[in-house]
Amino acid sequence: MLYILGLYCEQLEFLKSIYFRTFVGFIFSFLVVLIIGKPFIKFLKKKKYGEEIRECGPVSHYSKKGTPTMGGVLMLLGSFLTILVTGNLYNKFTLLLIVTTLCFSTIGFIDDYKKFTVNKDGLSGKKKLFGQSLISIIVWIFIKEFGLTGSKVVDFSISNPIVPNMFFYIGSFFMLLFIMLVVNGTSNAVNITDGLDGLAIMPVIISCSILGVIAYFSGHIELSAHLHLFSIPGAGEISVFVSTIVGAGLAFLWYNCYPAQIFMGDTGSLALGGVIGVISILLKQELLLPIIGGIFVMEAVSVILQVGSYKLRKKRVFRMAPIHHHFELMGVPENKVTMRFWIVSLLLGILALGMIRLRGIM
Repeated sequence: MLYILGLYCEQLEFLKSIYFRTFVGFIFSFLVVLIIGKPFIKFLKKKKYGEEIRECGPVSHYSKKGTPTMGGVLMLLGSFLTILVTGNLYNKFTLLLIVTTLCFSTIGFIDDYKKFTVNKDGLSGKKKLFGQSLISIIVWIFIKEFGLTGSKVVDFSISNPIVPNMFFYIGSFFMLLFIMLVVNGTSNAVNITDGLDGLAIMPVIISCSILGVIAYFSGHIELSAHLHLFSIPGAGEISVFVSTIVGAGLAFLWYNCYPAQIFMGDTGSLALGGVIGVISILLKQELLLPIIGGIFVMEAVSVILQVGSYKLRKKRVFRMAPIHHHFELMGVPENKVTMRFWIVSLLLGILALGMIRLRGIM
């Protein structure tokens, strides 16, 4: 809406500014989620949409039983309402991100809802992966039809995150498989990380902030050339989109920090992880993503190692997986585990930005 006003009204041309709309997007989404947060939590309590705690989990988590979940609905509602106000709905990246986020959140919502109405397990892992893979195909078709950099060779390549202008062409089919790996992996990794109060949302905020900065650089002809990033026309609008997630996420943290009044649920974690994966693909920063989202990688790898070790050797690597539970069982308080993971996530984000800057001087 702001962009359209700036487009057709000369006196309001400043409304087209990405800077301005990113700022408004952050503030507006923060206020929306903060204001409707309490009534939404009361609604969930009334409907008895509370978290079921696994009996095999840490004993300290039993007190959390009944805490309202599906907080992702709150967060994404704030984000979507804001992007309708601040986003450029003529921009192909904005439209793709709206569609893919809605698709991921639908998978998560069905999973959350089934846990309360059908069975405690929700959607099966195979059905989730099938839905996530369909979304990856949408992203692949988008790249194939509309392009990113103007070069099909670059679009279907994996770029080196350190060495400028170095990429490895893998072709259209293998790019589809790679997109599935990145998007599905990130979506599920954030879902795995969402196990402690406030643990997942802050790394999501940090990751989105870093990707938002990179998006602005990539969409700016001079800055992308200066930093040796691929020039991606229109990518600056991704910054506006992620600002709504950052604002909504920060307001959600107001209610999700220890002790949590509401949990994110799969509605939020699958959608946020999925959109982070999609954005990394669109910005050609797929190999920088494991650094930006290093916490998510660590959590996912801990589960893979635990399951693999037990199946092969009948022995566990960790006391419990994901790894945040391992630290809890070692006696580290939950809020301390969370804060330390936040610190590591921030350091990794700074490292990722440092690597981007390093490209500019090479």
